[in-house]
Amino acid sequence: MMRRPTRLLSLALALAFLLSPGMATAGQAGDGRASDSRRDPALQALVDLVVAAPNPNPGAFLLARDGSRDRFGAAGVADRSTGTPMRPDLKFRAGSITKTFTATVVLQLVAERRLRLDDTVHTLLPDQVRADNALSGAPITVRQLLNHTSGLYDYIDGLFPRFRALDQYWPRDQLIGIGLAQPRYFPVPGTRFRYSNTNYLLLDLIVERITDRDLRTNLERRVFAPLKLRDTAYPLAGTAIDGAHAHGYADVSPLLPDAPDATRFDVTAISPSEAGASGALVTTAADVARFYRYLLQGRLLPPELLRQMLSDTVPTTGSAPPAVGYGLGVYVYATDCGLAYGHGGSAPGYLTFALNSRDGRHQLVAHTNWNPLVDAGVDEDFWDAFPQGYCSRPR
Repeated sequence: MMRRPTRLLSLALALAFLLSPGMATAGQAGDGRASDSRRDPALQALVDLVVAAPNPNPGAFLLARDGSRDRFGAAGVADRSTGTPMRPDLKFRAGSITKTFTATVVLQLVAERRLRLDDTVHTLLPDQVRADNALSGAPITVRQLLNHTSGLYDYIDGLFPRFRALDQYWPRDQLIGIGLAQPRYFPVPGTRFRYSNTNYLLLDLIVERITDRDLRTNLERRVFAPLKLRDTAYPLAGTAIDGAHAHGYADVSPLLPDAPDATRFDVTAISPSEAGASGALVTTAADVARFYRYLLQGRLLPPELLRQMLSDTVPTTGSAPPAVGYGLGVYVYATDCGLAYGHGGSAPGYLTFALNSRDGRHQLVAHTNWNPLVDAGVDEDFWDAFPQGYCSRPR
């Protein structure tokens, strides 16, 4: 899930943190494997600042790809208990980067003429429309779910009273019910941008109804397997991350100021079911870069649908720079070196950004294994690092 920096995680997630008490196998050539020969001085200087005191970030990395050449900077630790160094080939929770994957499956169904962007939730999911929920108003289209102009309430904001433990499993229907039980943010869909994770849970349900297969199966068959994303998975029930991974840490001081290391509390073992199609993906930087590269180079969608995905945008009102627009599951970022396309991902204890040139040849994946609670804010050094890292060029 991804929001502006001053509100990356809702109070709902905070309670889950308080109720809770390393290195991935390398992929193929060019996968982000940490070799000192590819360590870049400019990227290294940026991540060194991210983990420097008084910033609370245990670790961070920047992985850049220019054509076929990878370079990186990595600093700090992936696991504070063992001192495992942070590396760009470790697995992590990707948060709302998942949304681009989900959107890609939806647009593939559009390409197959099994779905239209102007189809409505009323016609696709008639059983979800009731007089006492938010779908009873003006019809909402698939396009408006994809670009966050539906106006639907974000279910994340309603989780707090219901949280019991980190490993709590959240059925999708329960989460959708929370999102639809509250009034819309605005009554007429399509009039403005308002980020809501509820949109992507409804898209998940639409995919399942149309294909008669769950989203995980669709992702595996349509995206993971064709692109050989061997370190990417869509878990929902288990709380453990398979294989070597970065641990995630959060600031729990707003709610538990006396906790040991309250600003770096290990929250790795949270059930990804609370995010689902909006943010449950576990992956690596190399797989994220490979996905966006192949997507932007037309390997997953026909040209016209890819064009709509990237250019059918709405202004991202309320979002922090460099985000300026949101397409069909993709952010548009205005950087000092031109427009970039991708997504940010906020998950409990993890914060990730993926920026890509339009042709997919210039890419950056930025990650830190610390994420604050509620309005604790994000350290400015990380917020500055990913656009600067994207615009840096190899020497």
